[in-house]
Amino acid sequence: MAKKGLVFIQNEYPKSNEDFLYRQIYRFIPEFGKSIRTIIEVEIYENNICVISFYEHNKGTEKNKYKLRSNIGAGHTRAIFRACLEAYYNLEEDFALVFSAANDVGEIKEDNSRYSAYLLFLSYYFKNYDDYNRQGSIAINTLMLYHRTFQYKDEADLFYSEFEKKVESNLNELDDDSDKP
Repeated sequence: MAKKGLVFIQNEYPKSNEDFLYRQIYRFIPEFGKSIRTIIEVEIYENNICVISFYEHNKGTEKNKYKLRSNIGAGHTRAIFRACLEAYYNLEEDFALVFSAANDVGEIKEDNSRYSAYLLFLSYYFKNYDDYNRQGSIAINTLMLYHRTFQYKDEADLFYSEFEKKVESNLNELDDDSDKP
């Protein structure tokens, strides 16, 4: 039986069309309930910026895996969010955290329920949440957090501006089923 909890799997490096430095891949299986495997990706960019995303293992296609919902309860969802934070806290330096809450398949909705859940979770469980600068967009369901003393503030703000443009562009492309910028 596979080990439960958060398990580091490997580092991946960018393909020709990707601009991250490397991606840490984790597998998460909750300690309780259904043994649903979740893959957590921590993409590392220049200037200590990371983008965290997750999806259910072996569910969906490369284009829609982030949009599909799993049939899990609130406790399981909270366990996945905590595993994402654990992966973030495993980073050895101070990083800006960026996430984008994908809409469900075939739906584009401002302030979707995933975004609301992420914000609520972070406000309770993110260490020293009030000491972090936050910027985000309800319209495209994205958020960035970095500590007030973060050394790459300007670079993070520029990265986030570009990230928002990519997300908005993906939302506006009607023919594109991709759910990740």
